[in-house]
Amino acid sequence: MRGWGSGWNVDNREVRKLTDSVLVLTLLSIGDGEMAYLEAKRIKNNLYVAKALALKGDTSLAIMSLSDGDCKQKRYKLVLMLSRFMRESSINLVGDTSCFSDRDRTLVRAYFFDFDGSPLSDSLISRLPKLINPSTCIILNFIPGLGLACAGKPIQALKTFLANLVGIWGMVYSIKRGYYVDAFVWYYFWEGRFFWGSFQNVLEFTLDENQRRLRPYFEYIREQIGGER
Repeated sequence: MRGWGSGWNVDNREVRKLTDSVLVLTLLSIGDGEMAYLEAKRIKNNLYVAKALALKGDTSLAIMSLSDGDCKQKRYKLVLMLSRFMRESSINLVGDTSCFSDRDRTLVRAYFFDFDGSPLSDSLISRLPKLINPSTCIILNFIPGLGLACAGKPIQALKTFLANLVGIWGMVYSIKRGYYVDAFVWYYFWEGRFFWGSFQNVLEFTLDENQRRLRPYFEYIREQIGGER
């Protein structure tokens, strides 16, 4: 009977440990980073602490909380480093052959667009989306609105085109009437905002659109390396 009782105590501890882990994972899955962090700290699980911190948006602290002595933690650290585009740190970390394979190193290099000519690199190149050339959009933007359409914003392009038509009409009307000050005001305030100001919008929208297109590519590589944010 004593042996059965001691065995039950061991099992009970294992059940409690499993229950604690499930609780933290549940909190992470529903997006409660604060409670997940507190529970992970209570059970002293660095991996769950890091995941909770990442969920809260504190990626830097999450990276610092992970141990270098555990491969599972190192793999998650790599995923976090990639999400922060920490190139040198990621390459140095993946150089540990005890936790990372040649395939992992190729994936990391491809994440930073450094392809090594391997079949895996070729397959990753084929996954790269077609990106927008910001220089092309800037040149096209000298025709009001066309640059915004190039950047993937057709509605903003139409609004900008119409706004510039109004501004041009105002300048022409003022000049014909001899209201040169009014024409200058039309140009300075209206065209300065809707024509010249649209160039900055073109650059920002192009960057946003390229990031949106690249996001699945980056997510695929992080999933292949292992770990979830």
